[in-house]
Amino acid sequence: MALQHELSTASVLKLCSFIFWGLSYIWCTEKSQGHSPEWYSRVITLLHGTVATVAGLWQCGVTTVDQCRLNAKITSANYALMMWSWGYFAFDLFWCLLYWTTSYVILIHHATALIAVGIYINKPYSGCTFACTLALMEITNPFLQTRWLLRDGGYGQTIIYYAVEIIYLVMFVVLRGPFCTYLIYKILNSDILDTDEKIVSIVLYVVSIAFIYEILGYVTYKYKNKINEFKGFANEIRVVINDTQTD
Repeated sequence: MALQHELSTASVLKLCSFIFWGLSYIWCTEKSQGHSPEWYSRVITLLHGTVATVAGLWQCGVTTVDQCRLNAKITSANYALMMWSWGYFAFDLFWCLLYWTTSYVILIHHATALIAVGIYINKPYSGCTFACTLALMEITNPFLQTRWLLRDGGYGQTIIYYAVEIIYLVMFVVLRGPFCTYLIYKILNSDILDTDEKIVSIVLYVVSIAFIYEILGYVTYKYKNKINEFKGFANEIRVVINDTQTD
């Protein structure tokens, strides 16, 4: 009976979290009318990404992550963050299915995130692991949403827009590429994490690689002329240097 009560409590908390994000979306549409559904969704995502990053880094304890912390028992703050994020991922997945304006990669990402949170919730020693994972997943999100909102607001050709875009692109590629590759290696060779946690980590890693592939395609398409200009400038410098050495 105790197990059934615990499961029902978790289900109620998940439902409350989902309702919270749904009501937040509705409140946003009423307070700031005249925007597209995606604009409201981006604002909600910006809120979650910012708070999740700060809370995740704080709970993770970036400077003190070690085996002892990874084995530490889940705290009430860890549990609250899990429930809060589960509701957001459920809401965003529902929104994506409702409007169908996104890619399959995003859908897989949200579905995997829901499964991951469900796995962490049912483990007594997963609080730090979840916080670190969430922070890594969400740390670039505020830049992504700010970039979109700036472009939607007509600031797509401003210096601040390009600054935010470059910061986002570099951070995402570095953190989800080389850094995540190193983490996956450590995770697969770890005796702390269970098999289901390792499988979810692999799926999220593959999704990250798919995102990086899309980003590199975007960079190549958008900055192709600038890259060619830079190559031409570099070639000119190389010619000048060679001529100087010859003389």
